[in-house]
Amino acid sequence: MKCLFIYRTASLDITDPMGLMHLVAAVKRAGHETDLLLSNLEGDLFRAAREFKPDVIGFSVTSGSEHYYLELIRRLRKHVSFLSILGGPHPTFFPEIIEEPEVDVICRGEGDFALVELLDRMRDGRDYSDVPSLWVKRDGETVKNNMRPPISPLDELPFADREALSKYYAYRHSSVKHFLAGRGCPYDCTYCFNHRLKGLIRSESGSTRYCRLRSVDHVVREIETVRDRYPLKVVYFSDDIFIMDRRWLKEFAEAYAARVGLPMICYARANLVNEEVVRCLKKANCVTIAMGIESGNEFIRRNVLNRPMSNEEIIRAADLFHRYGIAIMTQNMVGLPEESIDNAYETIDLNIRVKPAYAWVSIFQPYPRTELHAYCLEKGYLSADHQQHESYQVESPINTGMTKREFENLHKFFALTIEFPILKKLSRRIIRWPRNPLFDVIYRGFKGYTHIFRLRMSSGEIGFFGYLYGLIMYRIRRRRGRTY
Repeated sequence: MKCLFIYRTASLDITDPMGLMHLVAAVKRAGHETDLLLSNLEGDLFRAAREFKPDVIGFSVTSGSEHYYLELIRRLRKHVSFLSILGGPHPTFFPEIIEEPEVDVICRGEGDFALVELLDRMRDGRDYSDVPSLWVKRDGETVKNNMRPPISPLDELPFADREALSKYYAYRHSSVKHFLAGRGCPYDCTYCFNHRLKGLIRSESGSTRYCRLRSVDHVVREIETVRDRYPLKVVYFSDDIFIMDRRWLKEFAEAYAARVGLPMICYARANLVNEEVVRCLKKANCVTIAMGIESGNEFIRRNVLNRPMSNEEIIRAADLFHRYGIAIMTQNMVGLPEESIDNAYETIDLNIRVKPAYAWVSIFQPYPRTELHAYCLEKGYLSADHQQHESYQVESPINTGMTKREFENLHKFFALTIEFPILKKLSRRIIRWPRNPLFDVIYRGFKGYTHIFRLRMSSGEIGFFGYLYGLIMYRIRRRRGRTY
């Protein structure tokens, strides 16, 4: 069988779509022909799809992007005949999307084994309507199968496929490559999907095993393989929390230092950080960590976001990273429920104390069927017919009037205000101005500079001016409606 995957990347960030790369690898290992197309980087997406002649096209869909993919399927079907399958967070939590005429099959939860079983049965001419984890349309009805237990051990899976992306210049030349050491997060932050996904898995499969790590040797062997075949200068772990298991981390640090030694990046959580953890990361040549602050107001962080950690814990973790020469990217949100502009400047003040190399900020988006989305509905921040925005960098959906404008503009000046605290008073005036495209250019320019030159999270091969050129061209394509 021929299985094609189509995915739209972030506008400029060269971030490996790890989930799809693992699916491509699983399908290839099973003997099926497959490819991955990035829709906003293809010169002619529809021509590429016609030439591949897929039997199946798969799409990874997050809430807010579903309308884009449904329209894309409609357009694709003017050029090629295929069975459509949607996977990812949105079909998992909103399986009723199967009712859309564009959708033939959805996959809920991990799809590595489910997709291969689907393709195997199609190849053999067998019925595939009872494949676990799939909902399938058949004879005007929908067959609804329970989710499989999470895959364990993860070493059973092949390494993520990198070859499918090498057709694209930016990916082919990027020396920053992403990896996953495991799957799952043990925490229940109210704005995140993890708490709901754990409940779905437990109720449908009976499994309580959600957080899993690959063996250290399996992870290191994948990095060695990538280093031998592709440009690789920085190893970027995309795991929600890389330092979750201290025994595993210590073993990893020893093996990585001995066999790889390249600069690495990972995500940490302040309440898990101690000197032993930081020493392990330093031994593994960790140059940058990403650490969530989210809100500088402890009441909001604890009681609204369910992140029970103090400002002192965050500062103590940051000081340890600074002591060992590891750069910090903080992760923050503005426009939260119960948050005022003054509260948002508390987040800025805490970041100023933490001294990050870059302070990432998102505009809060209440993702449907998360606990915090229900809270926003209950408190009247959202209407029942609220449409999820695809981006967390554009609109504050729970605010109105001047407050809405201030949060949306503060997003653009957040990192600069932390970099130059002298701008704090000025920024409080500027965020009241009407929105301006120049604000976005300033935001993107500073972000690109820090990610390339400070954090090493983005590849320098395309250069800073290449980054700015990409920003301009992407905005032009969006205005012309050519983002497919």
